Amino acid sequence: MTEKNMVKADFYTSIVLMAFGITAVVMALGMPVISTKYSAPGVLPIFLGIVITGLSFIMFVRSLVRLKGRLGVSGSSIKEAFAAVGSRRMMVTVILCLCYSFLLGKILFPVLTFFFVFTFIIFFEYDRTISFKSQIKKILIAVLVALITAAAITAVFRYLFLVRLP
Repeated sequence: MTEKNMVKADFYTSIVLMAFGITAVVMALGMPVISTKYSAPGVLPIFLGIVITGLSFIMFVRSLVRLKGRLGVSGSSIKEAFAAVGSRRMMVTVILCLCYSFLLGKILFPVLTFFFVFTFIIFFEYDRTISFKSQIKKILIAVLVALITAAAITAVFRYLFLVRLP
């Protein structure tokens, strides 16, 4: 990626990160206060949202200065950006994470976490150009990793952090 493309990527990434940071702050402000405002579960997300928003704003201003106000966006550059393998992988990651968050509470946490990890591994490791039979080991490893991950996360949250999981 060229320096000019990196600056454009910084510009767009900073916008997405600012939106994410602001959303985190707004959602954390809606969390209930249990005893004191400093022990509320939203204190850390508020802090992290403010930090993410501030740092992404700095990146936004820096990329604007480097671009000198000229983004150079055209139909072909947008098409080229979405055709890139990295962009497709990022979109799949975002879609999988959104599906996970929307299904959280509707499906048992360990089951949902297993399917999320399994799907993630399979999507990024399975090669459609190779026969299924030669990739059975990959699938078995994906199942094993997903099982261990789901069990470990569930156990840590349930027994160590004492969090009631959906």
